[in-house]
Amino acid sequence: MKNFSIRFRELSDDEFDKFAEWDILDYSKDLIKSGLCSKEDALESAKKSFHGFLPEGKYTKDNFIYMVVNSNNQDVGIIWYQKYQKDIAFICDFLIYENFRRQGYGKQTLLLVEEEAKEKGLKKVLFNVFKYNKAAFSLYKSLEYKIIDEVGENISMLKNI
Repeated sequence: MKNFSIRFRELSDDEFDKFAEWDILDYSKDLIKSGLCSKEDALESAKKSFHGFLPEGKYTKDNFIYMVVNSNNQDVGIIWYQKYQKDIAFICDFLIYENFRRQGYGKQTLLLVEEEAKEKGLKKVLFNVFKYNKAAFSLYKSLEYKIIDEVGENISMLKNI
């Protein structure tokens, strides 16, 4: 096992509720910014998407939602991925809190997801990123994720692990 300066821990019920509220609002903003939804439809679309992925909340089978914690026991971000198809980990959402960015936590988080996914028998990691998210796109490329599809503002990236 690699040495990581981070670890994952499961969210409490209260943390999950706050995450759900944030995730829905954040995704609705992305839908508007990317041109995929109008302002009037974005919030409802984001809610539908979130609850479609997590019909049983944080207890939905094959979904892994973690707080990213650094070696000082500080919460530095959140990662949510799910088992997608038989051998793919799909990253649904990923956030390093602003005051912890550019410190290597994003890279460490993705590498830890890759390791954990391998342990779960998964062979690939897949996610979508919006073109305007240049910092995230740069990070993914540096970790050798490859573009497999582009539709409008959305880029799908994949890596064999």
